[in-house]
Amino acid sequence: MSSEPCTDDEFRAMVAHLRAVAPVPRGCSVTVHRVADLADHGYTSKHRANFPIEVAAGMTHLETELTLIHEWAHMLAWRPHHPLSGDHGPDWGVWYALCYSRYHGVT
Repeated sequence: MSSEPCTDDEFRAMVAHLRAVAPVPRGCSVTVHRVADLADHGYTSKHRANFPIEVAAGMTHLETELTLIHEWAHMLAWRPHHPLSGDHGPDWGVWYALCYSRYHGVT
């Protein structure tokens, strides 16, 4: 992996791959954007069944990948009809591990 910033094409490919290996639950929608002036590496929020995910632009490929998987795990942990267990509770940890392993083909 390079220390060069992740390109837009690489980012789109990451999102498409994550959608394929860790699908969005039925009834949910996810929008993913890169943001230039984001204070943290990434951010996810929940508005009913809509999950906007923001990932900071300018990070390396690896930083972008890890952040995207991290935020995707929040979406899966917070899906509708599922109790919120906190931002980084055990439920989120299970989803993060699942997303990470599926993203890298280790299932």
